[in-house]
Amino acid sequence: MMFKKALNITSLILLALISGSSPGVSGTESAEAKTASKPNIVLVLADDMSWFDVGAYHRQFDYVPNNAITPNIDRVASEGMLFTRSFTATAMCAPTRMQLYTGLYPVRNGAYGNHTRVYDNVKSAAHYFREHGYRVGLSGKGHIFPRKAFPFERSGKENKGNKEESTFGIKQTRKFMARNNNQPFFLLIASANPHEPWNRGSTSLYPPNKLKLPAFLNDTPSLRHRLSKYLAEVSDLDREVGLVDDELDKLGIKNDTIFIFTSEQGNSLPFGKWTNYDAGLRNAFIIRWPNKIKANVSTDAMIEYVDIIPTLTDLATNSIPDKLDGESFKAVLQGQATEHKTHVFGVQTSLNIHYGAPYPIRSVRGEQFKLIHNLIPDNNFSNILTYNHWFKEELAEEKKTTNDNYARYVKRPEFELYDMVKDPFEQNNIINEPKYSHQVTALKKELVKWMEQQGDIGIGTEMTVCDRKGFNHRGCN
Repeated sequence: MMFKKALNITSLILLALISGSSPGVSGTESAEAKTASKPNIVLVLADDMSWFDVGAYHRQFDYVPNNAITPNIDRVASEGMLFTRSFTATAMCAPTRMQLYTGLYPVRNGAYGNHTRVYDNVKSAAHYFREHGYRVGLSGKGHIFPRKAFPFERSGKENKGNKEESTFGIKQTRKFMARNNNQPFFLLIASANPHEPWNRGSTSLYPPNKLKLPAFLNDTPSLRHRLSKYLAEVSDLDREVGLVDDELDKLGIKNDTIFIFTSEQGNSLPFGKWTNYDAGLRNAFIIRWPNKIKANVSTDAMIEYVDIIPTLTDLATNSIPDKLDGESFKAVLQGQATEHKTHVFGVQTSLNIHYGAPYPIRSVRGEQFKLIHNLIPDNNFSNILTYNHWFKEELAEEKKTTNDNYARYVKRPEFELYDMVKDPFEQNNIINEPKYSHQVTALKKELVKWMEQQGDIGIGTEMTVCDRKGFNHRGCN
């Protein structure tokens, strides 16, 4: 008996050596071990949401209006790292998404105007993560062109109605996450909240007369009504974040998943979307990876959306794609650095937006000061908001007062300079104060250098934007 048992054990060992696996380990378990070192990645992207409309940010800054009720996003922040200074380079949906997904700034990737397309040779996260064995999916809003540059598996459709459980197809999203536990996945969840028409969520959470307003908005009953509807969708977005996070818990993969929430760009009220003010370009960015990224911490390191893909490939695979504009901030996440970038940049193309006119804007922001260059200041700044009957009424009412908030939104000088420490909502343009001439010169130099590196010729780039259109629309017929 002892001799037979020894033979059986020897046979098992020989079989294991021949098959390349250990005794008692199946092929499935071997595959699981092979991918165990690669985390899943879930990135939840809001749609036109101001960076300060998250409860966790209310606790960071005493100058922001603390209206938003976002318990699910706040919980993610308590379990991860919150970035206080994260930026997109363009405050418009399509250019923001395509720079985030490619790691290239808008002019260099080709999609610098709204509803434009990247160049034919541009790759995206779908390529980079598939090369490392990932399933790569996109649930919800697209706004990315052409398809071959963004070959995501579509795991849920966009829905802006008010009857479905989510705006991105939560049922299909759950199926994508649960489908194959032997292969890591990267899932982009692009909510349609809180983009207009603001028809979801409960406005009862936000009585208009109880709301606090940022300094750059005029306090009128009409504005308060609009803000209440917008904030109702912010809370509906927060509910969606909770749905996704609950699913990770149910699947038992929360600890193996890098989870990101980010707010895209500012809302479509004045000084937000379509501008280079911080209310437009700045965004909320929160990242969690249990036991890998320290919980309940914040950082003032300046990051940009182009940095996200190189950072995630660095975290997941210890590699970074070549020739990207973005730079990995892995060292910040691991507590090895407190700083990342010294300057962040902005580019706005207005010619091809709905009801837009030529109005190119460029900006550069350093640690304290921010310079904005309006390249055709003789024109009025215009878009679908300035065309809106509501805004026209608000502007007419403003003219009866000493206030000029919205007048400054429409008519701007060539250069604007702001002290972002003393004046974070950019209310006091100090460009003409001689004591800041050194800062102006230094920032202009940084901006010119960046534009040259990007192949950005300013007004010429604006006027040829329709050559880059992704499809026919009112801005580019």
